[in-house]
Amino acid sequence: MEKKDYKSTLNMPQTDFSMKADLNIKEPQFLNFWLDNNIYQQALAKNKNNESFILHDGPPYANGSLHTGHALNKILKDIVIRYKTMCGFYSPYIPGWDTHGLPIENKILSEMKLSHTNISIIELRKKAAQYALEQIEIQKSQFQKLQLFTDFKKIYKTLDKSYEIEQLKLFYSLYQKGLIYKGLKPVYWSPTSQSALAEAEVEYQEHHSPSIFVKFKVIESDVLSPNDYLIIWTTTPWTLIANSGVAINKDFNYSLIKYNNENHLIATDLIDKLIKEWEWSDFEIIKNIKGKDLINTKYISPINNNISPVVFGHHVTLEAGTGLVHIAPLFGEDDFIIGKKNNLNMIMHINDDGTINDAIGQYKGIFYEDANKTIGQFLDENNLLVKLKFIKHSYPHDWRTKKPIIFRGTPQWFVSINKIKDNILDNLKNVKFYSTWGYNRLSNMIENRDDWTISRQRAWGVPIIIFYDENNEPILNDEIFNHLMNIFAKEGTNSWYEKSVDELLPAKYQNLNWKKEKDIMDVWFDSGSSFIAVDVENIKPPFDLYLEGSDQYRGWFNSSLINSVAYIGKAPYKAIVSHGFLIDEKGRKMSKSLGNGIDPMVIINKYGADILRLWVANSEYFNDISISENIIKQSAEMYRKIRNTIRFLLSNLSDYQYQKIDLDGVHLLINEKLNNLKIVIKENYDNYQFINVIKNINNFIIDLSSFYLSITKDTLYVEKKDNQQRRMIQFNFYNILEFLLISLAPILPTTCEEAYQFLLKDNKKVSIFLENFYSIENKKDNKLEDVWKEFFDLKNEIYKLIEEQIQNNLIKRSNEAKVFISTNSEFIKSLNLKELLMVGKVEFGNKTSVELFQNSIKCQRCWNHFEQNEMIDDICFRCSNVINN
Repeated sequence: MEKKDYKSTLNMPQTDFSMKADLNIKEPQFLNFWLDNNIYQQALAKNKNNESFILHDGPPYANGSLHTGHALNKILKDIVIRYKTMCGFYSPYIPGWDTHGLPIENKILSEMKLSHTNISIIELRKKAAQYALEQIEIQKSQFQKLQLFTDFKKIYKTLDKSYEIEQLKLFYSLYQKGLIYKGLKPVYWSPTSQSALAEAEVEYQEHHSPSIFVKFKVIESDVLSPNDYLIIWTTTPWTLIANSGVAINKDFNYSLIKYNNENHLIATDLIDKLIKEWEWSDFEIIKNIKGKDLINTKYISPINNNISPVVFGHHVTLEAGTGLVHIAPLFGEDDFIIGKKNNLNMIMHINDDGTINDAIGQYKGIFYEDANKTIGQFLDENNLLVKLKFIKHSYPHDWRTKKPIIFRGTPQWFVSINKIKDNILDNLKNVKFYSTWGYNRLSNMIENRDDWTISRQRAWGVPIIIFYDENNEPILNDEIFNHLMNIFAKEGTNSWYEKSVDELLPAKYQNLNWKKEKDIMDVWFDSGSSFIAVDVENIKPPFDLYLEGSDQYRGWFNSSLINSVAYIGKAPYKAIVSHGFLIDEKGRKMSKSLGNGIDPMVIINKYGADILRLWVANSEYFNDISISENIIKQSAEMYRKIRNTIRFLLSNLSDYQYQKIDLDGVHLLINEKLNNLKIVIKENYDNYQFINVIKNINNFIIDLSSFYLSITKDTLYVEKKDNQQRRMIQFNFYNILEFLLISLAPILPTTCEEAYQFLLKDNKKVSIFLENFYSIENKKDNKLEDVWKEFFDLKNEIYKLIEEQIQNNLIKRSNEAKVFISTNSEFIKSLNLKELLMVGKVEFGNKTSVELFQNSIKCQRCWNHFEQNEMIDDICFRCSNVINN
């Protein structure tokens, strides 16, 4: 008998949505599709009259190609923007760039092989601006490859004329309020950058320093004798050149110890510790002295030979040292306070480049760190060195040059934090944080920070527009400020350097021999002005969200908060989300020196941006995040499962036009699961928990594939097209598919846009990004899932028995199995168990077991197994009925 071909009678899956992603080919095509069809602008227009949601972009620095940290940040932002837009919010996204600062200035000087002393400021500024704009174009093209939801027609740059003018308005407002002042005070100073630094520009690294104990010879005292010695401890011997006092704690007890026929003063409580460290074996305690009685003691400073006093010090502790602290007022914050209070000599012996000036002739021209050795030798030769050793400790470094910095007293411009600190902290309480430690971290930073140094001794930046009169007093008033703004509006801030003082001033202030400030503003003041300097479609702060790396708690989050509270009286943001840093599989931070960095463009060219975006979404980004080739491969494998599921659903909807239908049985259960999943996904999107979006969708797909997609194939392929059960399945498939495309569109824009083109849908939009994200009307409902739990427990039991039979080679696949089920459950007995379990035959008995379906015949159309009396020729009754009808 000739074997018949029944394939043509089956409803075979059909779709042109390819199994192969080819993302590196399709992504540029869809990017052009979005731009050509103005999808971003259409989405804005659609939501124009709705509530807004503004994610304000923190500006990356316009220097160099993007690294994976940039990609992480921009993709997270883009997921939020796409999601909020699809939820109906008016969410324009305006990307920005930070363009001023030392790295660009140094880059220009390096390329020209010049120093800042032999190039004009205006030439340097013009070349720096040109370089920054070139870098923006490079970075912009790379950002576009991340498939960001913006057309980049509207961006902001901190060098824009309009931006700088708004920043200067902010500066002047703070100046008028008395929040900006000039003062002499020790600040972080980078000899390698030759500029003051803000706290945000300082990082701590391990450093080797000399640790020395030094004898200061007493010359006059009420309680000590001439030729007794005060012993101090320092890890910065070079500051001894500027010594002008020794601080003690008035509440401590001190002891005079005789050793080698010399008397040495230290804190009584530190005797045991110090004697052991100095290895003094034969010593004698001469007398004990109260700290308060040491005041009026005078000593001769060993390096500068100045006669200096012993004073009270609020910062003197017993944690380290000797209980006596050497004071160099211009080289430490506490030293400065004590120096001012006690009218100590303010000795500045360090030049801008870190070399020593001629304050002490023999050290002139030596780099401050190199002077440590020379000073140590001098002290040793003059019997003033008690002990020398070297220690490793955490020490502040310039975050750009990676070189050590110092505290150095110089005249600088400051924003007074203390005057508005309580107001800042009160406003911070109204900000929502999505990490438990975020609020504590930022509030502690504000609580503990001192006044903000905003002046920099460089050329490339926004000038501090202050004039100095003939008495060297700073001058800025409304008339002068408005006059300057008119000049800058026409000619830009370069005119501050191009024009003379008189050319910058109104007529009545000319010819008075005034001078102008040479310093520029800290780049954090630049970027921290963006809340008012950027025109976000006339929407005013506070903005809905700031989303940046966790380093911005000390950076942009911090500077923006200070400026905003000072200027408009409230925080610039309603909520903060932060992400961690990138680490490799071994937990090491990405760095050029380790060679473990991964170029995001390489990932995109090899795998596609959607794979990179999936990795981002599936990362616990609130903490540090691992990335490697293997991790990206895992994301690619997850993507493949998602894409194949979408393709399977599409292929079984080729003959289906969506219409509502009443469901029953297992189809109703799947519908309930889908509705519950929608609630979970939306909650996680709203809380920026994208990893839970991916995990829940991935688990749903796995469960779907292992059960519902498997059990429904028979009905889909074999039954008549308009069979009621088949239409129920297609109804669910359509809803699942639409859910997957809408839910994943913010994360996988190219893939979901491509699949959307193949979706048969009424009132279909040009792009999926003009669709609305689903709304949630009902609460989670697990009634059916609770009822069906009994079946799934039974299914697991039976599948375990089937697997055993397959392992024992008694059957080859489940549809060859005959299953006996022991149950009293009316629910279980009501189900079509042969279809739900995908087995050959089910009977109820006294014991649940599995055996081979003996003498069964395989239907040549549906490939299920039947008894002889259930067959007509070589096909089953159902298949015969479908064919004949």
